[in-house]
Amino acid sequence: MKISSGSGSSLLLKLIYFWTQTLACSCSKEYSLKAAPQKPVANDKPTRLTQHLKANKVVLSLFLLLCCFSQNSYALEDAQQQSYRAGFLLDSFPDIERVDLEVALQFWAEQISKQKDIPASVTIYKDIKKMQKDFNQQKINFIVLSPLLILDYFDLKQLADGFKVYAADLSSEELLVVSNKDSNINSVNDFQNKKLSLLQNDAICEMYANTLTLDKFNLPSKIVFNHIDYIYKSPQLIYKLFFKKTDVILVYQRAYELAIELNPQIKHRTQIIHKLPNINRGLGFFHQAVDPQFRERVINILENIHRYPAGQQLLNIFFADKVIRSTVKDLQVLFKLKQKHLKLIDNQLSQK
Repeated sequence: MKISSGSGSSLLLKLIYFWTQTLACSCSKEYSLKAAPQKPVANDKPTRLTQHLKANKVVLSLFLLLCCFSQNSYALEDAQQQSYRAGFLLDSFPDIERVDLEVALQFWAEQISKQKDIPASVTIYKDIKKMQKDFNQQKINFIVLSPLLILDYFDLKQLADGFKVYAADLSSEELLVVSNKDSNINSVNDFQNKKLSLLQNDAICEMYANTLTLDKFNLPSKIVFNHIDYIYKSPQLIYKLFFKKTDVILVYQRAYELAIELNPQIKHRTQIIHKLPNINRGLGFFHQAVDPQFRERVINILENIHRYPAGQQLLNIFFADKVIRSTVKDLQVLFKLKQKHLKLIDNQLSQK
């Protein structure tokens, strides 16, 4: 799905297009961001755990914002022909509600003057191989997707700094293994013949579950557990465990803590038995071919967006504090996990 000048068959596509074209002009030398007078905003602040709720939604909204602040990567292009071409893998963020995205885009479109003098496009992918091919050919020059998929499909030498979100003093989170306290599942040792539930389309969860069982039993998770199912949303996953419809779940820290805030009984009935720290669910990176000076300018704009009244309102919608730089080092934890996973698979195969 590609959104560019002249497209927009639905509200979502139109909003993405208008936002992209509106904000892209902020990189122009003649353009300065002057927010309209803002109405007083109440001093009430969202709780820390509520801020956790939308962190991954911010990745998507700010990815689109980045598209709008940007020009192009080709050093040989004439300045008047520069364009910014970004790709987003939709399945990398199963917890994102499209309706929330529409609200954010509409809000931003109303806050910023509608100038459309820089070509920009957003391509929403469902096929990771098509996204990979387009990035290699520089049909797109910025990507946002799961870090594990970045490791699986993209050449790290082609990646340059981008951005990630920062919410409630957390620029990353933990992936938790959680069981019901009444199930007598207190460690990985107790996984055999139990039911496991995972987030749908989350390769990190699936690989981590497999790593745990290979490490302990020298068997993949599909053999250790007697049943594995996949749930679309984190709240559904948590409540399935809460109501004892499954035995073990893998869930991200922010979603779990928010669920506890909304229903404290979850904390009393469930327990964390294992965790993987320092996980970023979604990261954005430029193509290495993007002009370094331009790239730094765009990142600086995003790192200061919270200083503008309109930027604060956008971030408040998603309960986030700011945007910070992402680097290839942010992939390190998952790189080590992937290496361990592959080594365990090799060991298992060698013993057959």
